[in-house]
Amino acid sequence: MRNNLFLIGLVNLCLSSSAYALSPDAFTSLEYHVNTGTAKTMPYAASKQTDEFKEAFSFINLKEDVRVKLVTYLDTPNRAFKAKSINIRVREDLGKPRKSKITVKLRAENPEGFGELTNFRKAEIDYTDGKAAYSVSYDVPYSPSEIDVKNVDINAVFAILKRNPVMWDIVGDIYEANKQDVAQTMVMRTHGWEGTLNDKRFDNIEIDYQLWTPYYRKPRISFNEFSFKGHVKDKAQLEQVYQHLYEQVEAVGFEHGHSGSKTSSTFKMSKGFN
Repeated sequence: MRNNLFLIGLVNLCLSSSAYALSPDAFTSLEYHVNTGTAKTMPYAASKQTDEFKEAFSFINLKEDVRVKLVTYLDTPNRAFKAKSINIRVREDLGKPRKSKITVKLRAENPEGFGELTNFRKAEIDYTDGKAAYSVSYDVPYSPSEIDVKNVDINAVFAILKRNPVMWDIVGDIYEANKQDVAQTMVMRTHGWEGTLNDKRFDNIEIDYQLWTPYYRKPRISFNEFSFKGHVKDKAQLEQVYQHLYEQVEAVGFEHGHSGSKTSSTFKMSKGFN
């Protein structure tokens, strides 16, 4: 009997730990971020590239077409979702409304920190300032005609999430216990441009430049960054691109201003959240 109890305990221990952990091999998507500043080459909340900006960042050729999105996040004042390493984002694509999405993203310091997860859209490693951050995300589309990102109907968002059993399994219990307290952050607007580096070694990599500002322009702050994505199988080249891009941005010499998570910064700027 004693041996049987020992074996049962050993099996339970295995099932509750690494057996349910994500494998490092699941993280096939890589995203790199390089924060920058623009000094006086771009006006606040600019929706068009200026000649001064193009001259300062002449190492990259960005297309003129701008993508505009509105972003807000949901949580309770005491950050009940954050306590479980969960972020809930509502993002409206103003140019292509059908691409508007509600995203549930989980974060952990390593692959083993995620536990049992299935059917996720993306398992990603983000690199900023050389530091790795692991995330697993789930997306579900929504119609801007049904949910206004500037004044989110919280119940409508979670009704959509409830239709997805996997996403509801992640957020449902927390929502049910805190549904009266869930609120949205301030709304951020992103202007984004796509392009490539003016270096033939890396012209197969699409580079994004994004400018984040509060939609209502208060506080008067902006976040600027270059970013690019790729597959883990191409990591060697992606690391070269990152080093090249970082060196080029540093050579421009503008103060970066903001660094780190835009999500965390949005919560810090929003009233009513701890």
